[in-house]
Amino acid sequence: MKKYLAIAALLSAPAFATAATNLVVNGSFESYPVTNGDWTIYTTPNGWTTGPGGVEIRNNVAGTAADGVRYAELDANYNSEISQTINTGANQSLLLSFFYAPRAGVSTLSNPIDVLWNGTSIGSYSGDGTVNSNWYNVSLFLTGDGSGTNTLQFKASGTSDSYGGSLDNISVTAVPEPETSAMLLAGLGLLAAVARRRKTRD
Repeated sequence: MKKYLAIAALLSAPAFATAATNLVVNGSFESYPVTNGDWTIYTTPNGWTTGPGGVEIRNNVAGTAADGVRYAELDANYNSEISQTINTGANQSLLLSFFYAPRAGVSTLSNPIDVLWNGTSIGSYSGDGTVNSNWYNVSLFLTGDGSGTNTLQFKASGTSDSYGGSLDNISVTAVPEPETSAMLLAGLGLLAAVARRRKTRD
């Protein structure tokens, strides 16, 4: 009987078996219709609200995407920004993940990008593209606002010269609550115990 209970417990929690849902819309900028070998500055949303300078979307220009074929630069004609409203549970534990790369051939002074959560800075990222322009992944733990409505914002903050760092593959996902993780581990433990007993009897 225990083996059926253990299996039922796992089947009743489909979140365990599927990847966490990305709460960011168009996090890899693939909804912007930029063709291969081209770039365009957009001020229309496509999931993101932009600053007056818009957001420059590239497709295989001055580098390649970290995910898909398109990626963003926030220093278009001059320093700009993008933001998006993220709806979560009140005070929910979250994981922000994104990819950053300094622009090739561009110094550290022009490449910084600031990240803000509900108007508060949570980090600034830059790099020397004359040395290394590879993508690297940044992951940060966040807490949702008590209202459940949050703002994620990325701002170019270096020299405003139309050359800056790149962004791609942005996601915000819910972090399982401790009791949920404990239930999963308990369920897996029961399955393992049942498997051992069955193997002993066979």
